[in-house]
Formats: sequence, C-alpha cells, structure tokens
Amino acid sequence: MSDTSQHLEAAIEKEKQKNRVMPRHPESRLDPDWLFLYEKLPASEWYSSDYAYKTSGWLNVHTNIRKRQRILRQLSEEYLMGALNWENYRSQILERIGIHVLKLHQHHSVEDRGFFPDFVSSYPQLKRGFEILEKDHVKLDALLDDLLLLNDELAKADIEDKALAERLYQNLVTGTDFLSQHLTDEEDLVVPILGLRDG
Repeated sequence: MSDTSQHLEAAIEKEKQKNRVMPRHPESRLDPDWLFLYEKLPASEWYSSDYAYKTSGWLNVHTNIRKRQRILRQLSEEYLMGALNWENYRSQILERIGIHVLKLHQHHSVEDRGFFPDFVSSYPQLKRGFEILEKDHVKLDALLDDLLLLNDELAKADIEDKALAERLYQNLVTGTDFLSQHLTDEEDLVVPILGLRDG
C-alpha cells in the first residue's frame, strides 16, 4: 500500500471518529458502537411530537428521580450550612428518603426483570450495555440500602448529630454523581428503542 493510500485511509478514519456519536455523559461506560439507535433518534428529538408519546413516560420517571435526589441533597446542604435547624431538617428529609428509596428500588426491579430482557431480545448487540446498567443497579441499590440505614439512625437520633448528617450528605453526593451517569447512559440506550418501536 502506498503512502498516499495510507494517509487517505487514516484521514477517512479520523473523519469517521470525529463524526461518531458519543454518549452524552462524560464518564459514560457505553461503547459508541451501541449508540446506533441513538444516531437515528438523538436526544434533541425525544420530546418531538413524533416520539413524545412513546418516550416521555420513561424520561418523566428519570426527571422525578433526579428531582427527588436533588431535593434530598439540597436539604442536607442547607442543614450543614446552618440554614435549617435539626428539627426542620429531620422532619423534611426522613419521609422523603423512604419514598425515594422505595421508588428507585421498584424502578430498578421493573427494568431488570421486564424491560431490559425485552430490549436485549430485540437488540442482542446491546446485551453488554444492559449488563452494565444492571450492574449499576446493584451498586445503586447498595447506596440506597446504606441511605436507608442512615435514615433509620436519623429517625432514632434524639439529639442533634452533625456527624450523622455529614455521613448522610456524603451518601447523597456519591449517589447523585452516580445517578447522573447511570440515568444518562440508560436514556442513551433505552429512549431510542422506545421511540423507534412500532405502535
């Protein structure tokens, strides 16, 4: 092969890489090759009139998860910065944590037992991507179980315990960061499947 041919091939490959669709989250573990459906239905079109009736349910669930997580983290920050007293902090966060954890566990269960196997059946080439998402659920469930234990400690704490509040806050920070990456990766794989399905 001549030098000219090699340079031409290298230039073509470089151009392909430049135009390659990449996952939206900077810390994504998705292989760009798995985004062949995302290429057909990018995020900019998920709420368009042609697709919203098929995609908005999943996206709204994720919006609510992000919102609940953000509120919990915000309440923790406000207490630690002195904007909330102990009683207000406890009264606002205790029940919210219980509801948030329950809803996330339910969401993961429905995905792992129903949706994900169905999606892999339709798109076997995405199996590895859905395995990553299922492993994420195991990690998230462990974080949520720890959060529930901290919440139980908080419910039993008769006197102010800033160290406990700090541990709870650190769990929420870790959970928020991981949820951001996981939910975005999940959307990049799942939402195009939903939007491009017949019916």
